Amino acid sequence: MFAEVILAKASRGIDKIYHYSVPENLSGRLEIGHQVRAPFGFRKEIGYVVGFVEQAEVSKVKEIEAITSDLPLFTAQAVELARWLADYYGSFFITALRLVMPPGTKGREGKGRKPKADSGQQTAGEGTNPLSALGSRLSAFSLTAEQTNALTQIKKAINEEKPGTFLLYGVTGSGKTEVYLQAIAEVIGRGRSAIVMVPEISLTPQLVERFRGRFGDHIAVLHSEFTAKQRDGEWRRAARGEAVIVLGTRSAAFAPLKNPGLIVLDEEYETTYKSEKSPRYHAREVALKLAELNGAVVILGSATPAVETFYKAGAGEYTRLDLPRRIDDRPLPPVEVVDMRQEMKQGNFGVLSRRLKDELERTLSAGEQAILFINRLGFFTFVICRECGYVVECPRCAVSLVYSSSDKRLRCNRCGHTESPPALCPNCRGAAIKYFGSGTQRIEDEVAKLFPAARILRYDRDTTGKRGSHEVFFRTFAAGQADVMIGTQMVTKGLDLASVTLVGIVSADLGLHLPDFHAGEHTFQLLTQVAGRAGRHQLPGKVVLQTYSPDNYIIKAAVNHDYQAFYEQEIEQRRELGYPPFVELVSLLITGADRELAGQAAGELGGLLSQNLPTGVLGPVPAVVPRLRGEWRHQILLKGSDLAVMRRAVEASLGRLTLPRGVRVMVDVEPQDLL
Repeated sequence: MFAEVILAKASRGIDKIYHYSVPENLSGRLEIGHQVRAPFGFRKEIGYVVGFVEQAEVSKVKEIEAITSDLPLFTAQAVELARWLADYYGSFFITALRLVMPPGTKGREGKGRKPKADSGQQTAGEGTNPLSALGSRLSAFSLTAEQTNALTQIKKAINEEKPGTFLLYGVTGSGKTEVYLQAIAEVIGRGRSAIVMVPEISLTPQLVERFRGRFGDHIAVLHSEFTAKQRDGEWRRAARGEAVIVLGTRSAAFAPLKNPGLIVLDEEYETTYKSEKSPRYHAREVALKLAELNGAVVILGSATPAVETFYKAGAGEYTRLDLPRRIDDRPLPPVEVVDMRQEMKQGNFGVLSRRLKDELERTLSAGEQAILFINRLGFFTFVICRECGYVVECPRCAVSLVYSSSDKRLRCNRCGHTESPPALCPNCRGAAIKYFGSGTQRIEDEVAKLFPAARILRYDRDTTGKRGSHEVFFRTFAAGQADVMIGTQMVTKGLDLASVTLVGIVSADLGLHLPDFHAGEHTFQLLTQVAGRAGRHQLPGKVVLQTYSPDNYIIKAAVNHDYQAFYEQEIEQRRELGYPPFVELVSLLITGADRELAGQAAGELGGLLSQNLPTGVLGPVPAVVPRLRGEWRHQILLKGSDLAVMRRAVEASLGRLTLPRGVRVMVDVEPQDLL
């Protein structure tokens, strides 16, 4: 037998499987997943065993020199998953393979240390049932009729051990998490394991508490905020079988669990499930592939499913399970719309409308809590000249700079460039410089002036940069140690607090008109989700939505918590304009520091693609953000009915393209963001 070895150094352009003979001293010891040292040309290279064959492809076969890992770092099934990832998303095989390896493996390659790992093929306590210690607690949670129906169908699929996908479509507060928990109990009771993915690290503290309360120490938590040592420890617990449930962000899909029987994606519509690095995978597609490989069940849960997901459920590709009511029939919070155009006409130029101020005063007087949401960072959005219209932009990214009151600097939220605010307009030298727009810092200042006694938490990426800060913020607010939480997208997701009775949506319009076909969908999802944070328990809730576009169908549907109305109008627009789910998309982004070279490469690639695809090649055109982090950007979009045909065309075209030095091409299959 000959070993199939993939070399670790794909950066040198080597992404090919090579055949090596197995020396006598390694015979019987070498397994799929082992890291090895092997000769390659005049060098010694680190590689990974990904299979065995009886016949080598060359006559002179070199020997593997040594095994450099104590145990295999991945399984044969993980190899199959990595092959699929590389093929589907157009990445190097070794890059995809690294996703299924233990955390930190790449950093240890070739440094003389043997990476310790667990094969994932051993299970601690095998034969014992990890739920046995929980006794009757699992059945102590009563379900609504809709929850019972959903769980019955899910359990039936679990018991049949056949791949199946369910869309758990439930309004905010309808008890989707309880369905997850009891479905997991069913899976574990049958000796299998479960993966639960959430879209943001900020969601994990509350969910971890709830899962540990139900399953004790049988869960492992995997996300990027952990230290390397913590991630390694949790990975090992999963590999050894000490943890039979993995809870985490999208990388949890690659946890080394034995025999997964259930995979859950909570808030499956979220764009954070799409990786921004190669391979640019979507966790939903990975979950479906895992289910296929393991005979597992997938639950996609949300009150606001992705349009493509809802369409597939309607077409019968997924089974739709509805939870149309909140627990105990608690009403969805009423949404009051404030037309900010009228506020300005009546002399209110502040961030908060008079109605929102009144509701805030009532909420704080009652000793209740409020969430104020805005989809922006920074104190002001733009620095603009009122005389000539000049907007101060990042010199490297072609996007407006944001003013931060903490250090009184202008900052680029994309590349980090900072500069002092200009006293005069750089364009016309006029003095009519104005800070225009609003962000979390400005809202915080306005609330503090109106309500000096209010305890305010500002929850955005500027304030949660330190490790562990998400958990600190959640615990502080949950313990009633703050009255108002002001935040960006992170406050829309998963918070389930009894004392939150008011949600103020400060500006519902931001993001609504971006040049991306997802813009309306994303806006509706954000508005609906943040509105759903109010009145989730015994106290009634209320939402005040401020907008300059009260007649927009997205705003109207969000006001009525009406996903169906939004979907019916959105799906017709997608059909007419030729966007998913009616076509498949592949985006190619060509970048380079030299403007001319990047443009030439984009033109050549566009020509090659047009030769391979007679229709559906759009571009190349300058990207919406034409310059980012010092590099010029051009975009090509492929639209067609057959994703496999488009992937082959991309591969063939890139194979014939000679890229100038410093120019790169990024391929994004099924892109979630066209900006």
